[in-house]
Amino acid sequence: MQDNAMNSQAWIYYCYGNFIIAAGAIGIGIWQAELSLTFQAFLTMGVLYITSSAFSLAKVVRDVHESQKLHHRIDEAKTEQLLRTVEVA
Repeated sequence: MQDNAMNSQAWIYYCYGNFIIAAGAIGIGIWQAELSLTFQAFLTMGVLYITSSAFSLAKVVRDVHESQKLHHRIDEAKTEQLLRTVEVA
């Protein structure tokens, strides 16, 4: 079983591009909105907070997935070792 799925360079550029376009669009939208400076600052802080929260959540989900993969590999190795000792006996 090989779990080394790598992202293509095109996919990586696509993801970075989407992030830049979305961040730019929301930034321009807030800047162009006819709102008070205080409310624009509030919206900007909200966007920054939700963006950093999304990055943190993605990292946690990835870390949990990676730790589960390691746990399953350890279980498989233990099972394999147990089967070897049973076959030898």
